[in-house]
Amino acid sequence: MNKTISHIVHLNLDADPKFISEEMLFEIENLVINLDIIIKQKEIINIKKINASTLIGDGNLLKIDQNIKEKNINLLVVNTNLTPAQQKNLENRLKIKVTDRTGIILEVFAKRAKSNEGKMQVQLAELVYRKSRLVRAWTHLERQRGGTTFIGGPGELQIELDRRLIQEKIISIKKRLSKVKRRRHVQRNLRRNNKFKTVALVGYTNAGKTLLFNKLTKKKQSSRSRLFETLDTKISRVYLGENMYIGLIDTVGFINNIPTSLIESFKATLEEVNKADILLNIVDVNDQNAKQKIRVTKNILIDTGVEKHKISEMITIYNKIDIKGLETKSQHKKNYISALTGEGISDLKKTLKNSITSLH
Repeated sequence: MNKTISHIVHLNLDADPKFISEEMLFEIENLVINLDIIIKQKEIINIKKINASTLIGDGNLLKIDQNIKEKNINLLVVNTNLTPAQQKNLENRLKIKVTDRTGIILEVFAKRAKSNEGKMQVQLAELVYRKSRLVRAWTHLERQRGGTTFIGGPGELQIELDRRLIQEKIISIKKRLSKVKRRRHVQRNLRRNNKFKTVALVGYTNAGKTLLFNKLTKKKQSSRSRLFETLDTKISRVYLGENMYIGLIDTVGFINNIPTSLIESFKATLEEVNKADILLNIVDVNDQNAKQKIRVTKNILIDTGVEKHKISEMITIYNKIDIKGLETKSQHKKNYISALTGEGISDLKKTLKNSITSLH
């Protein structure tokens, strides 16, 4: 099996703070590693003006091309969203496979999806992404048809679907997802009729939402510390005390510059967030970019149609205080917990109980 060896490039505009570029590079590096791709080179390229044809200027392209030849690299990952023309121009120039941030995220989602609903949503996003490109296939769909590597190699399959067939498949998946949406609507109505309040866990990926879900529900969902470990929405009952129960919802994690096609495709799942009575934004208290990630979460919630008053009333929970210890408490007035050790969970339940009571 041919190994995929990559060169990762993050383009930094002069206006972008250095720590944001470093965080974005760190994110894409982790995503690439999760796809079992070897990283031979990673770099941040500072640019003042974007080259409309290739995004990357000729001087930097020459350096990248030289590095590709010296290190036998066969995949360039550009950590932004490329147009189909830019992707094609880069491939023609460098003579290797090129993908962007959207392509990598789609691959990781495809790898993580477990339920039929999750797989359908990922497939829909992928088809929308590929519809305008029709480049050589390297996604999970190709692997199902017999492909073995992330990029082209001997015997790699060409895309067999033209735009018409892709569109037919998109329509078919949307019809199936609409049935899922109707089923969820019926279930929500049953909960509402029983005066059963719901609380949705939202936030940046890898902030510890699923671990908190497990702690509160006493479930054993996979909560490994990986980006996008949870894709499928889960709902379970939690007892808050004094004969009060809630439905706790675990959702897919968010990430900066998340592809629009993914947001659209996951609307059936994210609708559970839209209809929840209370939102809990789970934040890693140790993350130096926590404020920026809170902004990202709020922006994505707006994009998915969550009502503004729910976002403004959203409760922020600072998780992972066990990593630094109790000294982090002084940084925040309340709502700091450890989903791992259980510290602060009883106070969180009290906060939820008071919030639910105020809804009546």
